[in-house]
Amino acid sequence: MSSEGFFAALAAGNVNLSIASLPLTLLLAALPHWYSIYKAESSKVQGGWTNQNPRAFVARLNARAASGKKLSDVEELILRGQAAQQNGFEHWAIWAVAVVFGHLAKIPKADMDRYTTIHIVSRVLFYYFYLTMGTRRSSYLRTAVFQATLYPAIAVFLHAARVVPA
Repeated sequence: MSSEGFFAALAAGNVNLSIASLPLTLLLAALPHWYSIYKAESSKVQGGWTNQNPRAFVARLNARAASGKKLSDVEELILRGQAAQQNGFEHWAIWAVAVVFGHLAKIPKADMDRYTTIHIVSRVLFYYFYLTMGTRRSSYLRTAVFQATLYPAIAVFLHAARVVPA
């Protein structure tokens, strides 16, 4: 199916939104990483992004922070971007299992679409807050949004626990 065909089917309500959200969730998880690469390159942090060993690049920044050295705002943003990506990939598995259980439990499409929409919107907000909120005080809002990102999966799991035979 072409992308035009996919979007036409989506507009007509003929797409399984929860399954379609799985690759979208992975893409969203990668966006903070790409943004932090852009910031590292444009500001030449540590000479620019080192793609030969990106984990070592991030580890060096983490080591500087752990040693008590003050990081620049850009360096802190890069670390938050990398942490946001990691969180996204970790969270993806939870959402993927919830989608599978939702279909096993035959949760109505309208309910799964609602859970999926909440999932996607809350993840976008989470990534935005992760990247833009660098103070301790503002991090609590990010944490609250993270808790909201768990709601759709938990709701699906609880629904499936009532429906799928023991």
